[in-house]
Amino acid sequence: MRVKHPLRSAFDVLVLKAPVEAQLIVTRRCNLSCGYCSEYDNYSAPVPLEALKERIDHLHQLRVVNIALLGGEPLMHPDIVEIVAYCNRKNQVSITTNGFLLKEKIIKQLNQAGLSNLQISIDALNNDETGYIQKSLKKLLPKLELLKQYATFEVHANVVLCESTKHTFKETVAKIRAFGFNVSIGLIHNDQGQIQIKGDDYIKLWDEHFQSGSSLIKADYTYGRKLLSGEKTQWKCRSGSRYLYIDEFGLVQYCSSQRNRLNKPLAEYTVQDLKAQSENYKGCEAGCSILCVYRDSMIDNEPQSILKEAYRTFSPF
Repeated sequence: MRVKHPLRSAFDVLVLKAPVEAQLIVTRRCNLSCGYCSEYDNYSAPVPLEALKERIDHLHQLRVVNIALLGGEPLMHPDIVEIVAYCNRKNQVSITTNGFLLKEKIIKQLNQAGLSNLQISIDALNNDETGYIQKSLKKLLPKLELLKQYATFEVHANVVLCESTKHTFKETVAKIRAFGFNVSIGLIHNDQGQIQIKGDDYIKLWDEHFQSGSSLIKADYTYGRKLLSGEKTQWKCRSGSRYLYIDEFGLVQYCSSQRNRLNKPLAEYTVQDLKAQSENYKGCEAGCSILCVYRDSMIDNEPQSILKEAYRTFSPF
């Protein structure tokens, strides 16, 4: 991941204990209906621009390092370019997208607005006639070509590992990497965030992916391998502190899979809330495969490992 202000970000995270990432829902609506997803609908209106600006202002006050714009499908928001530019005034900004709405014009507009990183979700090599998985590489190849040609922001792909994708997983990753993009793995989970796969086939793919240098993020390796082995490791989740999830109503939640538990308005969220949520267990840690939350939590749980990862990523040597 490209870090816009590395030294300032390191100070905010290590000294001020600021959140690493805030996932901000800009619309719940999506142009797809993947069978495993519980984070979309096909009818709701986008969050109004002024409401989003107020939320972004508050995230800036909390010194969040990265604001990740999510949906639904965030590119369906009619003001997405202005939202990116507004985030970019004081911190870095990323987008997670299914990629289907990417065109030359919007890519160039996002360049100009200051987008730092874009994650494109690509779940399978070929089309799935059942519709359970709709984000196939076959459909998205033209979008990867556009990103390679026009994007000045960093691009990486996330591939979901599950029964429907494991047989073509290595080929999918290889074809994406041929564009020069890194790949991270999402381990499929239920609507409570609990991992839904395990076994030797998955462990082998996991090992090969990390050993080949294909992975964008090395810090996931040991934990992910334990999950695929059926182990339910206990760890302290720092959601609500190092990681924030702000739903379409402007409420801070623990994560996308643990909504309606915290429910505190972002406008009322303070540094004291960050501290309190850093100190408590959430009760859903064992078996959780929401790897972005796990990763952000490791800054406090295993700081040495994260520092080594950061050095590996950003060192010029």
